[in-house]
Amino acid sequence: MTKSLSQQTRLRSTTRSILTLIFAVAFTQITTSCANSSSKIIATSDTQSSATTRPIVISATEFELPIASNTKSKLPVTVKSADDQTVTITDTSRIIVLNDAIAEIVISLGFFENIIGRDATTSLEMLKAIPKVSSGHDVSAESVLALSPTLIIGDTRSGPPEAIQQLRGAGVPILLAPEVWQLSEIAPRISLIADALGVTESGQKLLKDTQTQIDRALTESKTNQINPRIAFLYVRGTASVFLLGGKGSGADEMIRAAGGIDVGTDLGLAAFTPLTTEAIVKANPDILVVLSLGLKSVGGIDGLLELPGIAQTPAARNRSVVVIDDDLLFSFGPRTGSLIVRLSESFDTIMTSTN
Repeated sequence: MTKSLSQQTRLRSTTRSILTLIFAVAFTQITTSCANSSSKIIATSDTQSSATTRPIVISATEFELPIASNTKSKLPVTVKSADDQTVTITDTSRIIVLNDAIAEIVISLGFFENIIGRDATTSLEMLKAIPKVSSGHDVSAESVLALSPTLIIGDTRSGPPEAIQQLRGAGVPILLAPEVWQLSEIAPRISLIADALGVTESGQKLLKDTQTQIDRALTESKTNQINPRIAFLYVRGTASVFLLGGKGSGADEMIRAAGGIDVGTDLGLAAFTPLTTEAIVKANPDILVVLSLGLKSVGGIDGLLELPGIAQTPAARNRSVVVIDDDLLFSFGPRTGSLIVRLSESFDTIMTSTN
């Protein structure tokens, strides 16, 4: 029997909560490991001659954020947070952002100079010097209050709830935007943040430009007649986390948009399923997609291909791997259209060289 909307919502919320916990623990461990290592993503043994470089690395530095100019907030404004709280905003001069996707939108709307704090998982290079107020996804209320923010913007994963409650109790306006795991969910988030910043018109322009780029990218990817089978692997070797993406992972949406077939979805798997030999062999992927920090955590391309069952796939035999920066794949914002194009080109390059 088909699940009711409320059942689906609760199931999705539970799944995201479990995944957020995994991400937070894994992030802390992997960033500590990477800070003490200068190893490169591509193993030194990966020097085989081919028509393409394997793996293909897609870096966030390839994509510039569009940034609005001459924006000025029209305040005060009152908006509804994604957690059903009414938030009144009177000052946007000191903003704390609590994840990469939120930061991208805030910056694109012209508020880079107003950002005075970020969470630890917000890894945009242009915010590198901005103070951190969290460990992973766990926000420290004390660290936040020490920066005297006038506005905090996160999403419904931001927490813990006790910290959010403490900050609201201290009188700090906190806007939690909805999570985004599909292209269709980008528009409401941009609109909400723009409204909260008092720049509705700039938000409409950003939304129009973002959607135009996405529509153009989708049109271009439809010309792809190869439709390779793609497996998204979420791996954190230092935390012993090895997952195969499926329906609702977010990566599935990007893979489909770029003209690929998400193998986890094809097999009817949940958003994130433990990686097993049986599952990956049955999936039979032509290409593996991994995050850059994850690849480092398993020792580079050679370590990745040694994971259970991976060696038995066409992707491993051809060393067909696409590596994407962590803060890029799940951004679902102003850079998404450009990423779809780049991802589609990468799939085509690999498949053309192996056929």
